[in-house]
Amino acid sequence: MKKKVFQFFLFLLSPILAFSAVDLSESECQFYSRNGEDGVLVKIFKLIKPSSRFCIDLGATDGFTGSNTVLLRWQGWGCLLLDKKYDIPQNHLHEEFITKENVNDLLSKYSAPVDADLLCIDMDYNDFYIWKAMDEKYKPVVVVIRYNGTHLAHEDKVVQYRPYFCGDGSNYFGASILALYHLGRAKGYSLVYAEKNGMNLFFIREDVLLKNHLVFKDMNDVEKLYRKPNYGTGPNGGYRQDPKNRPYLSSMDLLNR
Repeated sequence: MKKKVFQFFLFLLSPILAFSAVDLSESECQFYSRNGEDGVLVKIFKLIKPSSRFCIDLGATDGFTGSNTVLLRWQGWGCLLLDKKYDIPQNHLHEEFITKENVNDLLSKYSAPVDADLLCIDMDYNDFYIWKAMDEKYKPVVVVIRYNGTHLAHEDKVVQYRPYFCGDGSNYFGASILALYHLGRAKGYSLVYAEKNGMNLFFIREDVLLKNHLVFKDMNDVEKLYRKPNYGTGPNGGYRQDPKNRPYLSSMDLLNR
């Protein structure tokens, strides 16, 4: 019920606040991140005062290469970094293979706060399922998640779940922007931005937007926010075409199960 109330008030406030809508494209800047995520996050956390100053990074690689959290960690933020290959405990980086079945147990194992300011998910394949499986008690303020830009804005596509699969270099991975938008709204988040290289989406919790009287340019407009991928030579500028032509699932079907 509360989620629906938040969405209703956002709908009512949007025309009033549209004149001051924040354009995050003006803030893209790369320091440690792959693309302009560093600058976007700096801007967001200037507009929204961090409370826990804690970030969770699922699929963190070595904790530095292409990381969306390094800049914040250099500013004194606490962190939990999990990755299937790397283990550097002194840097709060732990080797764990994350699945939808164990993600909540892992967050509990490492005492992740329920009110982290930032959650990053880049699992190479099961991103949609990992976020969907996270317990409702975990309510990060901002979620940055990888999407599959091969699929256009009107396409609702999610790969079939395979717990110990991490992609095969083809464009059969993850979920489309529309699928992740549906998931975000179901969890009480608004889609506020997609960075220019078509890799990551930015979501902000709806109650936080209301509390801070924030509206972002094209917020929740999937058609306008969508960016084609700019990192490969396959369809739409993404990875190579899936040679097996594997089928996709619908996010709406998955959310209604």
